[in-house]
Amino acid sequence: MKLTPLHSLHSQRAAKMTEFQGWMLPAQFGDPADEHHAVRAAAGLFDVSFLGKIELAGRGAEASLQQFFTRNLATLTEGAAKYGLLCNKSGFILDNVLAFKLPPTQPGKRFLITTNAISTDKVLELFRKHAGKDTHVAGLSGALAQFALQGPRADAVLEAVAGTHFKKIKQKQARTLTLAGASVIVSRTGLTGERGYELFLSADQAAALWNAFLDAGKGFGLLPCGMTCRDMLRLEAGYVMYGNDIDETRSPVEAGLMSIVDLNVDFLGRDAIVKRKTEGAKETIVGYELLDKGLPKPGATIFSESREIGIATSSAHSPHRRRDIGLGYVSVRYAQPGQEIEIEVKDQEIAAKIVSLPFYKRK
Repeated sequence: MKLTPLHSLHSQRAAKMTEFQGWMLPAQFGDPADEHHAVRAAAGLFDVSFLGKIELAGRGAEASLQQFFTRNLATLTEGAAKYGLLCNKSGFILDNVLAFKLPPTQPGKRFLITTNAISTDKVLELFRKHAGKDTHVAGLSGALAQFALQGPRADAVLEAVAGTHFKKIKQKQARTLTLAGASVIVSRTGLTGERGYELFLSADQAAALWNAFLDAGKGFGLLPCGMTCRDMLRLEAGYVMYGNDIDETRSPVEAGLMSIVDLNVDFLGRDAIVKRKTEGAKETIVGYELLDKGLPKPGATIFSESREIGIATSSAHSPHRRRDIGLGYVSVRYAQPGQEIEIEVKDQEIAAKIVSLPFYKRK
């Protein structure tokens, strides 16, 4: 079982731990509902060091990444990021990733890619196998820690730790700041649906900066947050999770991810995606809201009047909606908001309905 650089700190805080994609991570530090409220109303701090981090650098770095990445890297400016997919030749999803274009440290270009934990080894092997000789591929997952600072007061907390006012960082932009003596890449990204940041720094400086954030954030309502809270937030915001909602059996067409596919660039799987889009998918991803209590497990059957129409892929309680919610795939004809359905929960069929995504949108 892998541990993050902050594992001992989490243990000292008596965090309840859980296994996630091969990592031992804090499920909760207190009541997940309180952690959720902190992120929606103030700020929350997450240890997301389990996410994979891979660097591509050199004269061939852009071409090496572009051959699999569904976004146009030619329009990605230095210091910016794009959310996209890595696909195989059949147009199915190998991973959903963030690609940052960073200042180069050698001739050529430099990219930092963040992957899902379950996909890190696969993606690293992919680039090591297919990158050109003029591309240096480095796995940085062990060397770098990663935090997520999320919530409407994230700016105030970040400035308190920095000890100075700084020019605001725009959405999907990154900048290097000095925080508590550490050099930190700070990006305006996240999957909670709130304003927030992700921070990348040397693993050996992680504990000191984590404590600095907790100390500085006390006056702003900041709480450390665990995986249970993170899953509530990402589901409310309508974000998919690799391994649950998308995998190598899904294409961006039925997964509702065509907004992060640039069909004007050439990447592996592009032609297959165009063909699938033209033909039309037989099923599509949807959000659902349960009308009675119950959390479907991944793979639970979705019914309409006793007819099997799809499967559930993710579920969690939504404090915002005050109901249990989730994502799943259903036949296209049943995908309209308001469609009444039933979902298998512990050998019972629980009443639910299809709803529009996202479940939550920041005002």
